[in-house]
Amino acid sequence: MNTRPDAAVRKQQREARREAERAARAALPIDAAQLDSLVEFVVSRGEVEGCDHSSRLAQLWANDHGVDWARLPACLEEFGGYCDCEIAMNCNSDQVFR
Repeated sequence: MNTRPDAAVRKQQREARREAERAARAALPIDAAQLDSLVEFVVSRGEVEGCDHSSRLAQLWANDHGVDWARLPACLEEFGGYCDCEIAMNCNSDQVFR
């Protein structure tokens, strides 16, 4: 029995993922320059403090920059940023704002 999804199902899954990313991009309360700043902050502080598998450093950055934290985590998570180290690895502006 072949359990591999057929081409139509795979295409549907890819399109659903693209649509979810478009919606997350539209809802993102920061622009590309701010995202670069956030990632740079998380990387520099994370190198010293390490990642505790929370978004603590990203929240500090948001609070310092007047960004609505309530909206930001869900958007970052859509691009793989579930914690500070994942934000650093997965949320660069070139990928998010492509």
